[in-house]
This record gives sequence, C-alpha cells and structure tokens, in this order.
Amino acid sequence: MARHRRMRSKALAVLMAGAAVTVVAVLALLVGIARSPSPSSPEESPVADPGHPLVIGYVPYWDQERAFDVLWEQSDLLDEVSPVWYSIEPTGEVVLADDTHVTVDTEAVREASRRGVRVIPTVTNLRNGEWDAAAVQAVLHDPARRGTHVDELVSLAVAERYDGIDVDYEHLEAADREAFTDFLTDLANRLQAEDKVLTVALHAKTSDEGYAARNEAQDYQAIGRIADQVRVMTYDYSWESSPPGPVAPRDWVDDVLEWTVTQIPPDKVILGIVLLGYDWVNGQGITIDYTDAMARSEEYDAPVQRSDDGSPWLTFHSAHGNQHEIWFEDAVSVGAKLELVSEYNLGGVFFWRLGGEDANVWRQLPSVLDEP
Repeated sequence: MARHRRMRSKALAVLMAGAAVTVVAVLALLVGIARSPSPSSPEESPVADPGHPLVIGYVPYWDQERAFDVLWEQSDLLDEVSPVWYSIEPTGEVVLADDTHVTVDTEAVREASRRGVRVIPTVTNLRNGEWDAAAVQAVLHDPARRGTHVDELVSLAVAERYDGIDVDYEHLEAADREAFTDFLTDLANRLQAEDKVLTVALHAKTSDEGYAARNEAQDYQAIGRIADQVRVMTYDYSWESSPPGPVAPRDWVDDVLEWTVTQIPPDKVILGIVLLGYDWVNGQGITIDYTDAMARSEEYDAPVQRSDDGSPWLTFHSAHGNQHEIWFEDAVSVGAKLELVSEYNLGGVFFWRLGGEDANVWRQLPSVLDEP
C-alpha cells in the first residue's frame, strides 16, 4: 500500500479526552455492517449505506498467513478483505505481484466467501519494492494496452470469482490525470456488466492539487463518480525518511476528510486506518507493528508515551548504542480516528493491514455487542 510523502507544515492539535469512550461508541456503529451482493451504476455506491459502515482488511502477500489468521478470528466483524496479490505489467497484462513469494490462496477465497466476507483483491504497480509509475503510464497512454489491461482485470475477477477489483496505482504524474480517469471509467463499466465492484485507493490530500504531482494525477471528483468505493490512504504523514513523528495524526486525517467529502459522496469514502508504525534508528525509519513495538518497550524498559494528538510513541538506546524512536498505532489512537466515520457519515473503514495489530482493536467489540 501507499507510502505517502507529506510536507510537515501543520501543527498537530487534537483533543483526546474521552478517547476510550470514543473507541467503544464508534466500534458499536461499525459492527452494524451492511453487505450488498452486487454493484449498481458507477455513480451510486452499492457497498455501503449511511449509518452502516463497512469494515475492510488488507492481506499483504509477505505476511499472508498471519493476516489470514486475523481474518478467520474476526470474520464476523469484517465485510471485505483485499489480498495484495497482483501487479500491472507495461504490456497491460496482470501478473502476480511477486513470482517468488505470492501464493494465491484459493481455499482462503472460498472460505472467506462462505463466511460472508467479500474478496476484492488489490492490483498494484509495486515492483521490487518500488512504485513503478512507468508501467502504469505505458498502459494508460496506449489504447491497445489499456484495453488489454481492462480485459485482464475483468477476466481475473470473473475467473477467480472475486467480488471486484481494487486498483492501487501510485506515484503517477499530473499528465496522467485524464488517462487514469478514462481507464477507471472503462474498467467500472466492464466490471458492472459482470456484477463486480470497482474500488480505488487514493493518496490523501486536502486540495485538488495536493502537495505533489502524484496528487494531481488523481481526480477525486471524477473518481468519486466512477468507483463504487474510494479508499483514502490517510496515513504515512510521517514516513521512513522523514523526521520521526505520528504516522496518522487525527487532526490531519480530519483535514483530509473535510475536503474529501466535498469531492466524493461520503457513503463512497472508505477511511484508511494504518495499524503499523515506524522505528526510526539514527534518523532512518523501518516498518514496525504494534506487537513488535510493545516488545521493544518491554525489552528496553521504554515507557509508552502519548503525543498531544494521541499517537503512542517510545524512545530508547539499543545495546549497540543506537537511538530508536518508535511511533505506532494502538486501540486508543485508532479509536480516535474511527470517530470520524460517524462524524462524516462515511461508507466505512479499511485497515492497513491485518496482522500484528493491537488486539484491543477487535477485543472490545464483543462487549459492545452485548450493550442494549
């Protein structure tokens, strides 16, 4: 999924009082999930009704076993799952995201469907750990290749009995904007004819031009008319090569949503919530999940602190003398952002990603279900 590059120009200020209560209240709303069996026109969202948000989880191929374990444990709470299995070729072909490491688990697809969880796999332009904009551009600007790509995506969804396709093409240029929109229009029409859903993952931004060329490549208003879901990747406010800081501060997420719902019908907007963080070692960050962050806290006797925006973090020196600063997400920080789903009447929430998260994100749900 996305690694956003955002200029750190905003001061962080959000009130976190009563965050634990917020978690319970919002998750009570989230468990009132709605499953629609088929899409309608691209202008109408077939997958979520106001007041009945969807809950969606991503399955990364590089940690697939652990992610599917979470899916089976929480399948009563999840509406959809998106395994990251496929990638685009410059020819328009759809291939496995990594020939060596990707295993398309057809048994898991069948089991998810049996449990009422829709399977909408993700197709990316991630190649060898880098976002390959050139591969997408070669397809978008060549009518024959674009037609091939649409054909392959639709054939994939039909042949594998998926419920739709999730498009996550990142780091395009402003010059690709119109062609990207045209491609999505063609794909949406073809998928609709096969009773399949189109979802599109978009970079977070607070204006149409955003803060980089890749933001201009994505026409929120047009894509909001075309897609059944728009999954807004509201995370990586701080990233691997940025200074240490919160990955998804609530006030920034709020700002993104405030603008987004002026461009896209709120019931099509799916809020992206990251369940990961970064461990900055001498200024360079590496991905870390909640489980590992808490293990570091215990190993180095480093207490978890909380920033003004509510993000948990900790710092310590390793046995080798390296300075570590870890910012991550837990149930409290996640709950504060979940509040925004009901505040903006959004279509739902997606979690990037399943596996290694704070179990309290899920564990508190049974007690909510028992409430009158």
